[in-house]
Amino acid sequence: MLRTENATIRFGGLVAVNSVNMHIKEGQITALIGPNGAGKTTTFNMISGVYRPTEGKVFFNGQEVNGIPPFKMNHMGMSRTYQNINLFKSMSVQDNVLVGMHPRISHGLTDCILRTKKSRAEEKACLEKAEELMEFVGLTHKRNTPAGSLPYGEQRLLEIIRAMASDPKLLLLDEPAAGMNTTEKVELSETILRIKDKGFTVLLVEHDMKLVMNISDYIYVLNFGTKIAEGLPAEIQSNPDVIAAYLGGE
Repeated sequence: MLRTENATIRFGGLVAVNSVNMHIKEGQITALIGPNGAGKTTTFNMISGVYRPTEGKVFFNGQEVNGIPPFKMNHMGMSRTYQNINLFKSMSVQDNVLVGMHPRISHGLTDCILRTKKSRAEEKACLEKAEELMEFVGLTHKRNTPAGSLPYGEQRLLEIIRAMASDPKLLLLDEPAAGMNTTEKVELSETILRIKDKGFTVLLVEHDMKLVMNISDYIYVLNFGTKIAEGLPAEIQSNPDVIAAYLGGE
């Protein structure tokens, strides 16, 4: 579904991501891990169109996507969350989910003003889908609650279903467990597995190794912008280069 070929990003004289090759398979949960400053979020930004690779290429569904801006990437079927929660905090939970459906809405301003059959049918379908997504993470009873009033863990879940609302082929989750307590992380793990069961392909950046090892099908490891390992969770756990990167030493 997604691959990078020698993808490199330089900021001046700093090489943030150095010739990284990745292959993300459809229907899997793939994790991108590494110590702080390893280049994980920069890689996410390169994949999702925030940054254009200085060298190398990114392909999505067989099409080269270098330089395509994030909103067009979303139209193509890629959606993401962020390290820092990016909700519309004064808007309700339901309205935040509805915003995520915007790329898939085909009626225009005239349809809205005239309340045409097309606009009414799409509005009904969007409300039904929002209800389904809120039920998926247990937020139905808070549909009218301002997003900023939710507990932290529920804000994270809301951001995930807002990303799911555009029906992406590939869902990018950037440190979804950041700031969560143990109970919330268990719920998040279960939610990501259920997202996979619904047919989504997931690529996540995450620091919580227990979560990563429990849910990932395949793992890539970065250190100082360079890929140092890839493989199944059991292989990554026993890889000496990965252990050295996290714990220090030779």
